Amino acid sequence: MQQKLNNTIGDCVKNRDFAHSGPFFNLTESGSNMEEVPKITDLHKVIQPHLPEGTTLETYSSRYLTKPGDNYGSVMLAIQAQIKDKDSKVRELSLIAKLPPVTNDIYWQIFQPERTCITENAVYKYLASELNQLQLKAGILPAKLFDAFPRYYGSRISLNDSATKVDRDAVLVQENVTVNGYRPGNRYKPYDMAHTVLILHYLAQYHALPIALRLKNPQKYEEFVRPYFKKFDMNLNISPKEKEVMNTELLADIKTAANGNETDVKRVKELLDKFDEFQAGKDVADGPYTTLVHGDLWINNLMVKYDDDGVPIKLKIVDFQIAQYGSLVHDIIFLLFSSVETKVLEENYYQLLRVYYNAFIKALRKVDVDVNSYKYETFLDEVQKQAHLQLPHAIFMMKVILADSSTLPTDYKDVDLTVLTKNTGAKDIVVKFGEILRLGKKFNLFY
Repeated sequence: MQQKLNNTIGDCVKNRDFAHSGPFFNLTESGSNMEEVPKITDLHKVIQPHLPEGTTLETYSSRYLTKPGDNYGSVMLAIQAQIKDKDSKVRELSLIAKLPPVTNDIYWQIFQPERTCITENAVYKYLASELNQLQLKAGILPAKLFDAFPRYYGSRISLNDSATKVDRDAVLVQENVTVNGYRPGNRYKPYDMAHTVLILHYLAQYHALPIALRLKNPQKYEEFVRPYFKKFDMNLNISPKEKEVMNTELLADIKTAANGNETDVKRVKELLDKFDEFQAGKDVADGPYTTLVHGDLWINNLMVKYDDDGVPIKLKIVDFQIAQYGSLVHDIIFLLFSSVETKVLEENYYQLLRVYYNAFIKALRKVDVDVNSYKYETFLDEVQKQAHLQLPHAIFMMKVILADSSTLPTDYKDVDLTVLTKNTGAKDIVVKFGEILRLGKKFNLFY
């Protein structure tokens, strides 16, 4: 339910729709069988400050980036802009514009743009810049800086410059990374070992650098980071009746996956309740492993670049709407159980934790942080303390990740919570539930 960016691109990869020369998108004002694309008022005012001096936006075309049902918390538009430089040369610039869910009032309530838009904007406006400065001051070469954030081309929360509340004219603009060779994953094809190791290296840096900023420059951290990443409760505006229906359907599949084992069903229900309590809880205090958690780190929010031999070599992380301050373990476990091949996870779970930990320590050392407080044993303790909360999260997300595309609506305004119940009993989902239960028990994370 929480996927937002590049979901449809994953289906395009599956169908090889991207295998064309030139820009990834053939842009039009609207797609077939879709409602009219939302207009962006004064787009030039948003991106102008982020263009080279003397460069202007002349015209642009737009189309939906994702299909209805593949995208919930925002409206994603692909933008093909014509920009003119100071020498009057015109070139194309491929961008992505992210709007709050302006076409769907239900999802406006659930995803709470008043919080989520401001949080995501802060990643690009403040966090990325502060992390760059931190690394440069530590002597890291510009070409070696952490590069997982797409380039930022501006944002706003309203047409009113003095507004403090997000409205339906909010927009975030960033580069379309597919033009630079980054490709989305396929939600039906989880990551192999090579992809997982690459992602864990990037994830370790993403977690380590905010910790380093907090330790080395607490004033900057308290001003530009911490205020924007409060806890986010996805259930805040979901009615108890709707929540009960979703859980009842999910637990029916869990019972099938567990071969009728009522103890397992009861434990999953307990974990679902614990995860809800976690989401509704208070902001956590500082600790050695508390940092900026992405909160939705699965295959549709990761873009991978490959070398000529097809080896994954670089990564972009996208969709920071529900980013929040918390234990780094939440991202690790959710990633592993939602987006990694079962066989890879089963055979390499502890080694993957070691891969992450080593990369995490390396990232701290590169910016001159004393790592004596970060022993591998304390890291494993943190994993055991927090991991159980992400098993129900991964279980819940399987209803989205493995949903049959034929059950999804064709119009954005028709997307509602029934997309989470239409695939009840689906074989692939039930099998995956069983695998999560089995591995959760095997690695002592389930109880």
